[in-house]
Amino acid sequence: MSDRIVRPLTAIVTDFSQMSSPAAKKDAFAFIAPAEACTHCGYCLPVCPTYRADSNEVESPRGRVSILLALRDGHLGAKEAGAVLSHCLLCRACHAACPAGVKPGHLVSLSRKHHPLPANRLSRLFHAITDHAGRSRAAAWCLGLYRRSGLRRPLRALLRLFPALARLEGLVPDGPPAKVQTLPVPESGGWRIALIGSCMARLFYPATHPAAFNLLVRLGHRPVSLVQFGCCGAPHRERGDWPALQRQATLLMRQLEGNGPFDAIVADSDLCASTLKAYGHIFGKHNASAGPAERMAKQVYTLSQFLAEAENWSDLPKADPGLGRLAFHDHCQTRHGSGIINEPRSVLATLPVALGDIPDGAFCCGAGGEYLLRHPERSRGVRELKIAAIRASGADTVVGANPGCLLNIEAGLREEGVRVMPLAEVLWRAIR
Repeated sequence: MSDRIVRPLTAIVTDFSQMSSPAAKKDAFAFIAPAEACTHCGYCLPVCPTYRADSNEVESPRGRVSILLALRDGHLGAKEAGAVLSHCLLCRACHAACPAGVKPGHLVSLSRKHHPLPANRLSRLFHAITDHAGRSRAAAWCLGLYRRSGLRRPLRALLRLFPALARLEGLVPDGPPAKVQTLPVPESGGWRIALIGSCMARLFYPATHPAAFNLLVRLGHRPVSLVQFGCCGAPHRERGDWPALQRQATLLMRQLEGNGPFDAIVADSDLCASTLKAYGHIFGKHNASAGPAERMAKQVYTLSQFLAEAENWSDLPKADPGLGRLAFHDHCQTRHGSGIINEPRSVLATLPVALGDIPDGAFCCGAGGEYLLRHPERSRGVRELKIAAIRASGADTVVGANPGCLLNIEAGLREEGVRVMPLAEVLWRAIR
């Protein structure tokens, strides 16, 4: 590891210098202990998106393990270690690759829980909108109006003078947002299902939620749309801001309690589903919310998971949605964290379409929650590898179930002539 990264403790101001005893320091670093099992074999290198993008050893899983051990042993300060570890996308691809069972992504996530990544102006603005149901609704309306107007071309020319704003505007999907009218809900029969609406889908892919709603209705269930909580807390979890995560989780759980009981909980975004499944771990054992959160987490499905397990999904008549050859893009945490890989593909396989696969399908797209806002250049470097893989797949339409991934990929494919579409919208086009 370079001398630029590992420096003597006396040269660094640490967050632990005021701890009263060695025992207190040991307890604070106990979560790093699994890193000692790392043999630095290198099996993690080929699957790590940041390492593959720039071949920097420090940006590899075993490099991050070394950073954590250097932090624990006093060779590195918390602020400097945090700055280096902030480049981990938390994709968890390294977990399956490690023969020693070390989970570098999990260790990085725990380190952020102890020392959250600082919010920048963009992330603060982002959360000021998405954490509040009313503001996200107003922002979605404004974005829809902007996309339907003729202002985009002249505004893009003006924004060339402001590269940061131009980069953000470039993430907004082209064309007017699709519209889907929801079907009437059956009065009885089927399951009563809480359908959780993603804030990102609400903003950028507003047809996703009503399409998912309609799919559940067509299966004979009684979905209830839940969108009044703002954000589920996923970006706060990735940044390590657990008080904010617990706040948003509490808001969502109150919505569930106030509208329940439910037979199942389905999320229209895979990231939301991954986050809801983790709710059982985000409250302390003695917190009154811990028990309800654990019970709620056991009811959570991704949309593809629910449809794949539905006995009558295959019985629904389906038509070609007119999107050419399809290829599914996996959301990293859903694939590597929840092990959901075959479900979306088996659901798509029931459609009368050509279905291909993206080479290196387990490889991250570079969005990483707030990562594309914190580290836009590095994010683009990772995304370029994904775009090359999509190009090699021959897909006409990339299908995904996480709006953050789709937003990032669609921006990268703008000149490629390849469509990007949420899974729920593709399936609804085929069903109706």
